[in-house]
Amino acid sequence: MIHVAQGDASDISAVMSIMKDAFDPRFGEAWTAAQCLSTLVLPDCQLLLAKDADEVCGFAMTRWVLDHEELLMIGVARHAQRQSIGNRLIMEMISRARNAGRTKIFLEVRDGNNAHDFYIRCGFNPIGRRKNYYKNADGLSPDAITMNLIL
Repeated sequence: MIHVAQGDASDISAVMSIMKDAFDPRFGEAWTAAQCLSTLVLPDCQLLLAKDADEVCGFAMTRWVLDHEELLMIGVARHAQRQSIGNRLIMEMISRARNAGRTKIFLEVRDGNNAHDFYIRCGFNPIGRRKNYYKNADGLSPDAITMNLIL
């Protein structure tokens, strides 16, 4: 049975394994281990892990400033996709944000990413666009769609 637990820097190898599996390298969205670790040492960041027994099958990394939370990264191993694991991670993030007194959650998603529809189903609304934000290996520069959820 899948459960969500707090993670930390000691879980970075499991996160990187999912990052390599879940993110298409053409889009350049995956973070390096160094980027993840440098984020996790900040006091305003958290790592949530979706676990099936002891196996990490998904993760979400967030940070907060004042009363706003930001979803920095979320990923689910390919073999575990379509099992509501991403939804469990999002719902846990929302619950923790509410309990901590946050009023909004923000995220960015690449225009054309299937995750956009997932975020809509989770209650997020598009609020803006950053033109040519991402740099693809194909030489394209898709926009970032900014979204928020009012808690």
